[in-house]
Amino acid sequence: MKRIFALILVISLFVVMPQQLEASDTRSPNQAAVAGLHLAEIIDLILTQYAGDPVTVNELLEAAIHGMTDLLDRYSVYLSPDDLNSFTESLSGQLVGIGVSMSPREPYGVIVTRVLPNSPAERMGVLPGDIVMTIDDYDATHMTVDDVRTIILNPDTSFVRMQLGRNGSIISLTIPKEVIQSSTVITDRLTYLPEAQGLANLDNFRYIQINSIAFTTGDDLRRTLTQMQSEGVEGIIIDFRGNSGGYLDVAIDIANQLVPNGPILHTVNSVGRRLTYSSFLNTQPFDNVVVLVNRFTASAPEVITSALQDSQAAIVVGETTFGKGLVQSVHSLRNGGALVLTTEEYFRRNGGVINGIGVIPDVAVQQTDSQQDDVLRRGLEILINGI
Repeated sequence: MKRIFALILVISLFVVMPQQLEASDTRSPNQAAVAGLHLAEIIDLILTQYAGDPVTVNELLEAAIHGMTDLLDRYSVYLSPDDLNSFTESLSGQLVGIGVSMSPREPYGVIVTRVLPNSPAERMGVLPGDIVMTIDDYDATHMTVDDVRTIILNPDTSFVRMQLGRNGSIISLTIPKEVIQSSTVITDRLTYLPEAQGLANLDNFRYIQINSIAFTTGDDLRRTLTQMQSEGVEGIIIDFRGNSGGYLDVAIDIANQLVPNGPILHTVNSVGRRLTYSSFLNTQPFDNVVVLVNRFTASAPEVITSALQDSQAAIVVGETTFGKGLVQSVHSLRNGGALVLTTEEYFRRNGGVINGIGVIPDVAVQQTDSQQDDVLRRGLEILINGI
């Protein structure tokens, strides 16, 4: 069964703002009404005739909704009221726990996709790509992301014991839990980065890491770019590695700050209606832009990256991205929960497909097992000298 936090913590979330769900499907109201009567009949039979452990109407209804969404694609899910609160938190800039994002690992298990700067996980040495082997003495090799998250957020514990698989070795860690306030936009002077050692002329370039496309990200980036322009910065590296998505309108806002005048993306809904979202940026803030991506870069950052690549406004360095080209709409429900439904497919600036393909970098770089960040190092070289 699909689990909701595989959507929240993973992968590839690309959503539009919440909407109110209509009482019936406007394309087939009679079918929906008849189905509702059948469901009510079954719930009534269970409540009046079932002799097992007691169940409530809400429990039965939620189970039915989960069953319906299991027939849909992996991104269409039901959010209970508690799940919806966690969903909103995940894109608010505040994260609770140890400071990691996770995704399902093929064929089963959980893998770490991102470690937040200044988080307990970073301080204890957790790295992207680590495989969760055990958590609090439970075997995690067949757990879902939801299972692992539930253990991490156990209110009765103040730390988490984990065994992580890394390059054939097992690493045992005890990680304290914290409430983590994390800016979605992190900047640094390139001369301070270890990967910049031996490279010259970096004073007029900057590094920008965008961790997620959250409510505040567009405004955070706008302030950052304005400050950098006032300092005479000539070029930037934008690091989207591990960024698994966010809000459509925020992604468009970010693209309007970076992508030259023209289309950003095109969307097509279930009945074939096509919409184009465009940038109205006449002058780019910087002449030299490098974007870093990896296989965990998904959805909203794929849109921004592909628009920069198609407009030749940036050089993309790293790995081919995840390839999530679907848009989800969040529909509010009367019980305080929500239904997340895939409602559109999106296409890149030049009309090309992203879903299942991803963004192929201009310069492919695989991260090695060395201490140095090979992708960042190559990006710095290109920023200074070009390809």
